[in-house]
Amino acid sequence: MADGGPPSRFTTAAGETVEVARVAAGRYRVTLGGRTHLVRARRTGPTGWRLDVGPYAADADVTAAGDTYTVAIGGRTHRIPLAAARRSRSGAAGEGDPELRAAMPGKVVAVLVRQGDTVARDQHLLVIEAMKMENDVLAPRAGVVEKLRVRPGQAVESGELLAVIG
Repeated sequence: MADGGPPSRFTTAAGETVEVARVAAGRYRVTLGGRTHLVRARRTGPTGWRLDVGPYAADADVTAAGDTYTVAIGGRTHRIPLAAARRSRSGAAGEGDPELRAAMPGKVVAVLVRQGDTVARDQHLLVIEAMKMENDVLAPRAGVVEKLRVRPGQAVESGELLAVIG
């Protein structure tokens, strides 16, 4: 997965969509259940990983057998079957939800675009400070910023509409 490239999307056998995008070496943007997390991952052994998600850290053991991943983390083991799942890479204009919503409560510290601007998929639009970390908010699709609902210094709640990309 190249830095800044289009995200990989997975749909598990349980029907959950997971989106993973590499933003830098060892850093990923992971979206699951409508929530986006910045994750720092560092290999600690042949199957071991150290995962930092905001202020939280965990050690995980990840193994793959065919299209099933087994993840042992926090004393629990999870089997994630992807055999019946759809996997796709996307990046074409018009893909992705046109509404961009806050993944968590925070404060807008920067707005990098204006209403009417043309943007590319994964272009940096905003920076929101949440849980003492600055989180880049990227365009979910290529298009035009039709609505921009936030300004620097504004507090936002989880799920609040930030912008619409048409």
